[in-house]
Amino acid sequence: MSHSGLMSIAGLQRRIRSHETSTEEYVSKCIENIQNPSGEGVRAFLKVSEAEALAVAKTQDVLLEKGLQLGPLAGVTVSIKDLFDIAGQVTTSGSKVLRSKDPATEDSDVVARIRRADGIIVGRTNMTEFAYSGLGLNPHFGTPQNPYDRSNGRIPGGSTSGGAISVTDQMATIAIGSDTGGSCRIPAALCGLVGFKSSANRYSMEGVLPLSRSLDSVGMLAPSVECCQTMDSVLVDQPIKKSLEIPASRLNIGVLENVVLDAMDESVKRNYLSTIERLAKSGAHLHPINSKVVEKVIQIQGQPRIVSAEANSEFENILASMGEGVDPRVSTRIAKGKEVTSAIYVQTMLERQLLIKAWREEFLNDDLWIMPTVPVIAPLLSDLRSDEEYFRFNGLMLRNPGLFNFLDGCALSLPNHPFNEAPTGIMLVSQGGADEALMRCGLTVEKILSV
Repeated sequence: MSHSGLMSIAGLQRRIRSHETSTEEYVSKCIENIQNPSGEGVRAFLKVSEAEALAVAKTQDVLLEKGLQLGPLAGVTVSIKDLFDIAGQVTTSGSKVLRSKDPATEDSDVVARIRRADGIIVGRTNMTEFAYSGLGLNPHFGTPQNPYDRSNGRIPGGSTSGGAISVTDQMATIAIGSDTGGSCRIPAALCGLVGFKSSANRYSMEGVLPLSRSLDSVGMLAPSVECCQTMDSVLVDQPIKKSLEIPASRLNIGVLENVVLDAMDESVKRNYLSTIERLAKSGAHLHPINSKVVEKVIQIQGQPRIVSAEANSEFENILASMGEGVDPRVSTRIAKGKEVTSAIYVQTMLERQLLIKAWREEFLNDDLWIMPTVPVIAPLLSDLRSDEEYFRFNGLMLRNPGLFNFLDGCALSLPNHPFNEAPTGIMLVSQGGADEALMRCGLTVEKILSV
């Protein structure tokens, strides 16, 4: 079991091997959870692949009975964000206006790899339209509600909103999402899951509908760091290695102090300080960081020069012809891209390369940097009725995670809240390309937090 009390990939596979459950029983339970009329499945999933998932499960049980070796994701149910092509299905990116598109003729590369590893795809999940918000609201298909304080209705975080709820509500073992400014880490932090954002070029983006080609990356939400490692190995086509955690005494951790600690609410602050204290007690080496690079990125990110420019180039024709069918809180942000001249865009991309280089210098002697994933717990849906509050909270959600999409890093969000309290997360960040080392560090931190 993980911190969240959810079944991990390893735990599930052990149960299947020891005949405590069959693959078919487990998959049936996931489908039942999705279709439960009083549950969140109706808002979390846009399409359920019931017949196909059960057929794959039955086949796997037969092969296991015969003593055959199955792939690393055998028995594992996977939900796929509605940005990834699945053969025979329309990829709508959480939007009604894309429903008339032709169905995909083949699986996206990510989906194909999951299938080859014997992962069982249970359906495609809801998301903020075009993946353009950190809150997770969708006025067209409904907003799946956070597992915490559900009777009052809190946001799931976005844009991989349905993906997060598919895991918290045991509709899928693990969720595949995308992350352009925090879209996996934000819902992970708000819903009490582990969220991983890979370095941008680690996994193939073939067959993934883009939002911002420069900043998009594929990510995942899962019960544990080890689950993310397993999925990572599948997506980079490497054998699953039993990963050894790094002793705490060998960890050099930079504690980022500027920008990322602003506007923390009480819960986030209390849990964050407690995390830092526990890491220090465990023997990890912590030292404060004041980053000039982060200050600079915040100034640039405040002007939507990259995401809105690239999103506008992607969706301009759709907005021109069918714009009234798009969530206005999304279309207004995309339309801002029209104001970005080619000179500003090119200049920003050059600045970005210089800042990535400068960050490497700042980061030189550290294994990871640590900070709160987001500064507040999940707000109530009722707090976001006005556009002003919507955009204020959206800015708060995207601020910390978005820094490291801009800097082309990799990052993990780990739950760090006491049981039964509002979920909060800490973010561990490393340089682009250091994904495997970061996850090994993540195992160590996760273990320290679980004691």
